[in-house]
Amino acid sequence: MTYLLLKFLGWSPPLRTTALLELRRGVAGDPAPWMAATGQPASLHAALLAMPATVQERWFGRLYLLKPLILVVLSVFWVVSGLIALVASFAAAAAILRRHGMPPAVADMITWISSLLDIAIGLAIAWRRAARLGLIAGIALSLIYMLAAALLTPDMWVEPLGALVKTGPAIVLMLVALATLADR
Repeated sequence: MTYLLLKFLGWSPPLRTTALLELRRGVAGDPAPWMAATGQPASLHAALLAMPATVQERWFGRLYLLKPLILVVLSVFWVVSGLIALVASFAAAAAILRRHGMPPAVADMITWISSLLDIAIGLAIAWRRAARLGLIAGIALSLIYMLAAALLTPDMWVEPLGALVKTGPAIVLMLVALATLADR
């Protein structure tokens, strides 16, 4: 089920059907001609000692395993934050803007638009073809939110749960996702 969802969204796993079939089939052949030309092959341990991993290879190995987690977390983060503001706490979200002098109709409209934008960004990040655009839009919208909050609701910067303070690390995580997005 997960594989079908990922395939539908345009993502492909590192091991595809053909690679798995080849692994199951195994290696067949006579190594004698190769060994006669090159000598006895080194053990895996000796080969790894002769070619230690570089910093780039270590970084790639670690980030490659984190890449799907980063993209899933960012996608869910944006969709859920939009849904919460749209469904569960619409009145509270719009009330923040009203308390700072915004007319009710404008506050409601901004809450609707920002919630729908959040959801759209999360869905774009989930869809492979739109992931780059979604990440760039997420960074841009986060910066807009931070600037608007600084101008319209500066008291939110010292909110006990630090909602706006957490936007900075989210931007950094989106930059990491952008840096690791390309597969080839």
